[in-house]
Parts: sequence; structure tokens; C-alpha cells
Amino acid sequence: MSMLEINASLGEKHIIGAQTQEWLISYKECAPFRMYGIALVGITQAGPQFCFERLAPTITQLLVSVEGEGEVWMDGDWRPFEAGNAFFTPAHAPHGYRAVPGKPWRVCWVIYTTEFRHGPTLGISKPQVAPVDVAPISSAIQNLHREAMGAAEPAMLRDWSSLVHAYAQRAIAPTGRLQPLWSDVGLDLAHPWSVEDLADRAGMSLEHLRRLCHKEIDRSPMRYVTELRMRQAAALLASESYTIEEVASRVGYENPFAFSTAFKRCVGHSPSQYRGKITGKEIGEFG
Repeated sequence: MSMLEINASLGEKHIIGAQTQEWLISYKECAPFRMYGIALVGITQAGPQFCFERLAPTITQLLVSVEGEGEVWMDGDWRPFEAGNAFFTPAHAPHGYRAVPGKPWRVCWVIYTTEFRHGPTLGISKPQVAPVDVAPISSAIQNLHREAMGAAEPAMLRDWSSLVHAYAQRAIAPTGRLQPLWSDVGLDLAHPWSVEDLADRAGMSLEHLRRLCHKEIDRSPMRYVTELRMRQAAALLASESYTIEEVASRVGYENPFAFSTAFKRCVGHSPSQYRGKITGKEIGEFG
């Protein structure tokens, strides 16, 4: 579908509506969001006018339908979006979501800034809908909001932010036959993984592993291992507890220069630049 066809079907709209209620937490109130590249988190009880349409978004968003039913725009059409589903929309991908008049709709959501490209956004280029366990992420966001608007203890904000991010990753993370393999890899990222190791651990041939990887996660086995390593590296760099050399070693790189090259290729900043941005500078406005 061409951009002209998209424009004919979808228009730029940001309508909340007088009957909509929202509970929001931004990176300005919750400093730990910076660790994960989160810009804004919220819960919305949508009124009948609630409608967002984005032609060229600069944000990445996870939208979870908690109760009721709305509609989402993807692949050129509006589709029903029922409770128990997640709508993931990467940056630059046209999409929309809206309430259906006469139908109550409650959603929770997490918005990531595109300034930092680690986390659950890697490798996904178009909007996706998938079933999700609603209760954990909805509860985590509610408790984070309660803490942010109440005592706002730094340790509690950090822990609730970590849970919100983890549940967002789980909602977007690949599922299927290979999930146990990626769990094993994630527990030992320092191991010098090869594609042969991965196939042996998964109990299948190299060619079968490659085919299954492209089917389930749309990339090669070793590319996904690199992405897992960079996600962990980003979190370690943000913690400020490790030197860049220690981070490199913990995610499987003996040569810190090779690690820095891989990190910059994947995240868009060198490790030292990334650490400076995530720990020492304001994240800009997001639209």
C-alpha cells in the first residue's frame, strides 16, 4: 500500500475526548524510565470520542486491551480489538486505535522513545496484534501509578518500572517452539554461542533452526543472540555499576572494541554515549 493510499484511509488524529479518563506516569515523574527508554506509561478508560491515528509516529508503543472492545487500524483496515490482546506499533509505522461508540473500553499502554533503540522494539517493522496475559502488566502499571502519585520512593519506582518493562517485553517477545532456547541463552549471554550450539541445544538441524527462527522472529539465530546481548548490555550500562569492559565480558565479548562496534550498530550510540544519554541528560519531547 502506497503512502497516498494510507493517507486516504488514515488521517493524523489525537483525540482524547471529554469523557475519557487517564492515569499517566512520564519519565519526568519516574526517573527509572530512562533505564529502559520509556517515555510515558498509562491507563485509559476510553470515552466514545477517543481516537488516535498516526501517519509517521516517532514513538514505539505497546497498547493492551484490558476490558471491553475497541478497534485498531493495521494493514489498511480497521479491525476489532478485544480484551486480552496487545497491539504493538513500532516507530514510523502508520497505525490507529479508537473506541467504538456504545462499547466500554479500558486499555493500558507503554510508550518508548526512539532515541534509544534497545528493548522490545528490535527487529519489528510493522504493527502486530497478539494475545497477552493482561493482569500482570495492568496491575504493574496501576501500582507504579499509585507509587508515583504517593510516596514515590526511588527503590519502589525502580522496581515497578522494571516490572512494567519486563511485562512489555514479554508481550512483544517471540513465542513458540524456540522460546525455551532463548530463555537458556538469556541466562548465559557470556557463553560463546555459535549457531551449531543453538541447534544442538534446541535439538534440531541447522537448517530447521534457521527456518524456524525466520518463521517465529523474522531474523537469523545469531542476529537474535546479538539483540539479546545488546538488551542486557543496555541495562548494565544504565546501572552505572560496571565498566564498559565488564559489560562487554558479561554479554560475551572478549574484545571491548568489538563490543562497542556491535552495540553502536544495534543501538545507534557507542556504549559511552549511551551511558551519558541515559544517565545524565534529559530525554526530549515525544510525539
